[in-house]
Amino acid sequence: MKKHDYLPFFPYKSIRQSQSDAIDFVLERLVDKNKKFVVLEAGTGVGKSAIGVTVGRYISQTPVEDEKFKDGTYFLTTQKILQDQYEIDFGKTKGKMSSIKSSSNYQCTFHKRNTCQQSQQILRTTDRDSKFFKACTFNCKYKNAKNKFLESHESVTNFPYFLTEATFSGKIVPRNLLVIDEAHNIENELSKFIEVQVSERFCKSILGIRWPVQVHSQYQAFKWIKEVYFTKVKSKLSYFEKALEKIGVKERLKEFEKISRQHDILKSHVSKVETFLQIYDNQNWVFENIPAQYKSQRKFLFKPIDVSRYAHEYLFRLGNQILMMSATILDKDTFCRSLGVPQDDVEFLSLPTPFPASNRPIITCSVGHMNSRKIDETLPVLSHAVKEILNEHKDQKGIIHCHTFKIAKYLKSAIRDDRLLIHNSENREEVLKKHIKGKKPTVLLSPSMSEGVDLHGDLSRFQIICKIPYPYLGDKIVKKRMNKWKNWYPLQTAKLIVQAAGRSIRSVDDVAITYILDSDWDRFFRNNSHMFPSTFKEALVK
Repeated sequence: MKKHDYLPFFPYKSIRQSQSDAIDFVLERLVDKNKKFVVLEAGTGVGKSAIGVTVGRYISQTPVEDEKFKDGTYFLTTQKILQDQYEIDFGKTKGKMSSIKSSSNYQCTFHKRNTCQQSQQILRTTDRDSKFFKACTFNCKYKNAKNKFLESHESVTNFPYFLTEATFSGKIVPRNLLVIDEAHNIENELSKFIEVQVSERFCKSILGIRWPVQVHSQYQAFKWIKEVYFTKVKSKLSYFEKALEKIGVKERLKEFEKISRQHDILKSHVSKVETFLQIYDNQNWVFENIPAQYKSQRKFLFKPIDVSRYAHEYLFRLGNQILMMSATILDKDTFCRSLGVPQDDVEFLSLPTPFPASNRPIITCSVGHMNSRKIDETLPVLSHAVKEILNEHKDQKGIIHCHTFKIAKYLKSAIRDDRLLIHNSENREEVLKKHIKGKKPTVLLSPSMSEGVDLHGDLSRFQIICKIPYPYLGDKIVKKRMNKWKNWYPLQTAKLIVQAAGRSIRSVDDVAITYILDSDWDRFFRNNSHMFPSTFKEALVK
């Protein structure tokens, strides 16, 4: 294997052998063999981000031959918390990496109570000589961050922002290298971006049209969106654009703010629906006619079954070469097929976690079946087992992976322990910070922290997997995909289990116990053991 002199580009003082092996492999495939794709499966602790940064910096020293691609590297993550970590580790004093998020994540320097998104809306009719206009035009936090992101040779962001800006604004242009971290989530991220939702509330409050109560089938819904809905949305957008030109500054500011917000929502929605109408194929889309529930009104939802046909246009075209990294690829053939990655243009390397198995024992304890037929019968037994484990670790922090809010709420109610910190969809980060910063031995009770959360050291000395995290079979898209790809369903499940087991083991010195309590584990592992990494299997306590 040819050696490349990449050590000057490595971001730390010393390099691990596994990192050296990975960088040698990636550069040999990308530079020497000129492959389009390299997939790197690296267990927790290998140090994927440093590998990606080194590869990006090394490749950037060579000018791009294809004029369609600009110099530099995009780094793409699935979660903002991972994006922040990239900026901390490789930006500012340690490098030139620049990060960008949506404008709603930045505080206006002039109107302190506003986000940059809100102030940008007001700016449209503000007097150009005002202090606000000058401050917001020449010293906007979001604009400055975006300019740095676009100008930097090392730029990191998250999937929703990256896909939106590249598709609809055109500001993000193709670069020499695209590094995708947590690559096992690509299919899901593309699916979420492409899917289209039309709601009754939006029709009534924004468009002023009635909900089509006689529309039930997929064909009828698509026809109505194309012939009625889309025409109305475009017309409403045109109306708002003309209204914004007429509105004065001071006397009608409140009215302006409302119209400006609606205009931005409509503009984005029009672009998305227009794209949907262009790429729609009735054989590749699932339609859901969602009834009204609680405060939510009726909705039409279209989701793509196979995103592989869209992966190039929305994502892969943005890199001359692409490095995809994850700890849980598990099945490279299924992974590549689901994204349309050609087998003759991809290279794959798998590296095990360097953490000793003795530091991360996985104990399986069958307390009852947690499937839909048995869960209500098992929950009381589960809560008793969890309580026993909590007593065993009474002075330690930990995390309980519940998989569903139903399980999380039941355990919180049944156990009644102040140590348990439960969250909802809105305060997840707030609760996580409370756990991290608090001195008490709190325990996270969560259905959605199986990945992207770093509970190193004393932040978690034990973790409990309450339920085998099967994808929900009531979701039409899940059924379609599991029928299309033989191993898709167990693969999604295995990925979540391996990810969850890695939340509390973050370094060679970390020690944490993982408990799996669902009786369905034995059957699932017996049928799908080939999908699990050898390092996971060696940690299982027999």
